[in-house]
Amino acid sequence: MPAYNNPPFQIQKQLRKDVLYGCAICGCPILEYAHIVPYTNVQTFLPENMIALCPFHHIEYDNGEVSVSALYDAKNNPHNKIHEQHAFIIQSQDIVINIGKCKFVNTSRILVIDDFDIISIKREDGKYMLLDINFFDKLNNLIAIVSENTWTAEKRRNSRDWSISYKPKHLTIQNQSKNLRFEAKIQSNNNNEEVTITADGMYYNRSPIKITENEILLDSEEIAIDLKGTELRNYDVGIVAETI
Repeated sequence: MPAYNNPPFQIQKQLRKDVLYGCAICGCPILEYAHIVPYTNVQTFLPENMIALCPFHHIEYDNGEVSVSALYDAKNNPHNKIHEQHAFIIQSQDIVINIGKCKFVNTSRILVIDDFDIISIKREDGKYMLLDINFFDKLNNLIAIVSENTWTAEKRRNSRDWSISYKPKHLTIQNQSKNLRFEAKIQSNNNNEEVTITADGMYYNRSPIKITENEILLDSEEIAIDLKGTELRNYDVGIVAETI
């Protein structure tokens, strides 16, 4: 799946950091990288001429609905600088992930199927949460990737199927045509912040994946039953499963 003019990794990292890991306009943590100075004019990736935006505001800018001056204003005063309380952050000492009644503490690789990472999450600069997610369809086509919050999707400009929305601490990624939905919410629990992950309509190796707050289903069979109700710390991998 080719990236949409994605800059080199180190420049992506700098652009994310510049906006405090959220869209410069709205704070959504899922990001693309826009050229304020048109790419065809500069023919290179210069961080001073670029900005990190969510896919929605990136498309709005491409369509002329956001001005160049508005982008420079957002670059100088990004949303998460003004509204840090809205950012996708965990400031607790530990990173706690809830998935299907399992609790993992300081474990990055959350769901691994057939030795392939489906969902991972880590922290950068002490508090900003970074997601890695691989979205496959039922034919095992890779249709979208989140890599350290950078978004790359199949047929990005020709499809309105994908919807990425963000309310403070609550991220939702949907594809209506494929009945796919992924959610990650940060909530307080006993004065600690925890991430809860749910999903439906995801696949790997043609096997459906469904995650609720109470169970994890692979091929309609519940997995990780022996881990339910437990708290596991500092594991290399959280949920490990194999398709049939």
